[in-house]
Amino acid sequence: MDTMHVQIRQQLEAQLDRLVQPRDQVAVSLVERPERSGQAIRLEVAAIRSALTRLENGTYDECSKCGKPIDPRRLVALPTTTTCLRCSI
Repeated sequence: MDTMHVQIRQQLEAQLDRLVQPRDQVAVSLVERPERSGQAIRLEVAAIRSALTRLENGTYDECSKCGKPIDPRRLVALPTTTTCLRCSI
């Protein structure tokens, strides 16, 4: 795994740790940031877990629609993206 993948993995794992907290801490989080519903958090957790799985199985850089490589700059900016820029439009 190259340096970029390691950094993205660490970023995703840290983000996942912040989202998957004990119930009382999540309640405090939702009070502090009421715009984030439980459903939005569940979707974000699912997207992060999916990205981590793709990192593990070697498909992280591949567009899920066309199969071509996703630009590394896009992956850094949007680590949970599953598509290249062309397919996202």
